[in-house]
Amino acid sequence: MSETNTQVKQDFIWQALPLFFIAMTLRPMTTSVGPVLPEIRDDFGLSATAGSLLSTLPILMFGFGALLVPRLLHRVSPNKAISISLLALALGGHLRLLPFVVVLYLGTIIIGLGVAIGNVVPSLIARRDFPKRIGGVMGMIAGAISFSAAVAALITYPLANRLGSWREALEVWAILPLIVFVIWQLYRNPHTKDEPLSTPHNMKALLRNPLAWSLMLYFGFQSINFHSMNTWLPTILREAGTDPVTAGKQLAVLVLIGLPTGLFVPPLAARFTSQVGLCIGFVAIFAIGLAGTFSFAIYGLWPSAMWLWVVLLGIGLGSSFPLALTLVLLRSGSPETARDLGSFMQGGGYLISALGPLTLGFLRDATNSWSAAFLALGLALVGQLISGVIVSRPVVINE
Repeated sequence: MSETNTQVKQDFIWQALPLFFIAMTLRPMTTSVGPVLPEIRDDFGLSATAGSLLSTLPILMFGFGALLVPRLLHRVSPNKAISISLLALALGGHLRLLPFVVVLYLGTIIIGLGVAIGNVVPSLIARRDFPKRIGGVMGMIAGAISFSAAVAALITYPLANRLGSWREALEVWAILPLIVFVIWQLYRNPHTKDEPLSTPHNMKALLRNPLAWSLMLYFGFQSINFHSMNTWLPTILREAGTDPVTAGKQLAVLVLIGLPTGLFVPPLAARFTSQVGLCIGFVAIFAIGLAGTFSFAIYGLWPSAMWLWVVLLGIGLGSSFPLALTLVLLRSGSPETARDLGSFMQGGGYLISALGPLTLGFLRDATNSWSAAFLALGLALVGQLISGVIVSRPVVINE
C-alpha cells in the first residue's frame, strides 16, 4: 500500500512539474531589473521617475492584462493561453534589450501582459487537471514564483559583472520562457480536455458581489505591502545605517521565505472550510515584523533584531499571497467562476498595488521621513485584515 501511495505521489509530481516550470518564468523578468536599474538608466539617460516606470509598468499590466484573460480564454484553451504567455515573455524580454528607449518600454509592457496571463491561467489548469490536489499544485506554483523572484534579484547583478553588461544578464531571463515553451508543448492530461472556456464571462455579476470585492481588496492590500517592501526596504534600512550588502541580503531573505510558505500554505488552507484563522495569523505576524522594522528605521532600536523582523515580514507576506491564490479556487463554484474571479481579483488588485511604491516614495519626499510611509503600510494591513476575514469564511461564489 505504501509503495502504491509513493508511486501515486511520484506520478502526480511529474504530471504537475510543467506548471512549476511555468511559474518559474513569471517573476525573473521583473525582479531582475532592480539590481541593474542604475546601469539601464545610465545607458538610456533616464531620470529617476522614468526609470521607476520599468518597475511600475509591469504591475499595471498585471492588472489590465488579468481583466482581459476571460476574453482570451473564451477564444483559446488554457494550455494555448500559457503558450501565448511564454512567447510574450520571450518577445518582451528580447525587445527591451534593443538600444531604443521606446522599445525598452514596449518590451516592458509586453512582459507585463505575458505575466498577467501566467498569473491567472495556471490555477485554472490546476483546478481542471488536479481537482483533488489543488492545494499541492498551488503550493508548487506559489513556491516557484517566490523562489525564482528571489534568485533573479540575487544573481542578476553578479551575472552582469561576469557577462559584461546588463543586457547579457537580462538575456538569460529572456531565454528561460523559450525553454519552458518547448517543455510545455509536451504537457497533456489524459483525464481532461483542453478547450476554451466557452461560457460567457460575467464580470457584471462579480461587480455586484461583495465577496468578490473583498477578495480583490485582500489581494490588492497584501500586494501593496509586498511591492512596497520589495521596492523600498533596502533604502529604508540603508538610511537607518545598515550597509548596502546587508540590506540586500535582508531583502533576499524576505523574498526567499516565500518559497517554503508558498509550498506550505495552499495545502493547509485547502484542509479547512474556513481560512479566517490563517488570515488573522498571517496579518499578525506581518504586523509584528512591521512594528519592529519601524522601531529600527525611525528610532534606531534593536538593530541586531532586524533579521528577526525581516523573517516575520517574509512569513506574513509570503503566506498571504498563496492564500489569496488558493481562496480563488476554494470560493469558486465552477471553472468559469474561477476564471472570472481570478481575473477580477488580480486585475483590480494589481492596479491597487501599483499605488503602493509610488505612495511611499511620495510620502518620503513630502515629509522627509519614513514615519508616514509606515503609517500607510499599517492602514493597508488593516484593510487586508478586514477584507481577508470576510472572504475567508466558507461561502461559495456562483455567477
